[in-house]
Amino acid sequence: MRQIEYSVLVPVYNEAESLAELCARVSAMFGKMGISAYECIIVDDGSVDGSARILGTLIDQYPRLRVVRLRRNCGKSLALSAGFAHVRGTTIITLDGDLQDHPEDIPMLLQALGSADLVQGWRTDRHDTVVRKLGSRVYNWFVKRVTGLHMHDMNCAVKAYRVDVMRALNVYGQYHRYIPLQAHLAGFRVAELPVSNSDRRHGHSKFHTFRYEGLFDLLSLLFLHKYGLNPMHFFGKLSAAVIVPSVLLLMYFVVEQALFLMHRGGTEVFNRPLLAFALAALLLGGLMFTTGFVCDFVLHHVIRARLDGIISMSVASVSGTQDDDPSSAR
Repeated sequence: MRQIEYSVLVPVYNEAESLAELCARVSAMFGKMGISAYECIIVDDGSVDGSARILGTLIDQYPRLRVVRLRRNCGKSLALSAGFAHVRGTTIITLDGDLQDHPEDIPMLLQALGSADLVQGWRTDRHDTVVRKLGSRVYNWFVKRVTGLHMHDMNCAVKAYRVDVMRALNVYGQYHRYIPLQAHLAGFRVAELPVSNSDRRHGHSKFHTFRYEGLFDLLSLLFLHKYGLNPMHFFGKLSAAVIVPSVLLLMYFVVEQALFLMHRGGTEVFNRPLLAFALAALLLGGLMFTTGFVCDFVLHHVIRARLDGIISMSVASVSGTQDDDPSSAR
């Protein structure tokens, strides 16, 4: 079997009217480049508009077309994950299936990939509603301020990846919006490239204009990046912020009760609401600390299984060649 060099991955949901032209344009573009070692994987995300029937016909017409069909609509992130599990190429290009993205931009993406690990598309002339474009600007500005990754259009579907980047991604929920951020946080080189964009000619967008859920995904992603390998650092600080004041309060109440029992000016403390608050805070802090301890305990037992995905390294000799014998480093 010929080695596949490029994999074009397209998740679709109810885009039956666009599929034939999409396949024709991808095939024509690679033919123009003189490349035959490619595949086009279309992930049918549980479409109900006849997409499965059309894709079955297109497979006979385009031998390099592969179809992954999900039994129900799972969302773009899981559709991408399903496609990632089936790609065979060393370079992956993703597009949307609504023809707003142009397969003809792929050569530019591949050229830019020479100096980066992931190239993110930037729709400089985006054809969309004013509200969507404004929301996108606010979203990208916020992500840039929070993460430090300067991207104009992080949610653009047009991307080119090296296969190592794809393997490092964890795409579920709505994490497809943060693929460049995931790559950046993992230490890969991320670049941005202006790409073409057209009006939607068939159907309508499958995404709501206002998608606040992405904020929760961003918080989760940043938390996992900072504390995913040392959860006790987070839960320990949080529990200390609760336990220390509660212990100080309880010490104060012990002294106050002792003075009361010795008739030296203290007051009865057992009927004071602040005592109940201090005890509840101490219990809450203990639960936080235990949560961090359990997370660290679990992580200790799975860290070796995750090691290859956490770090990437190479050992080279002084001459710059790969050295497979660890003893030679001594």
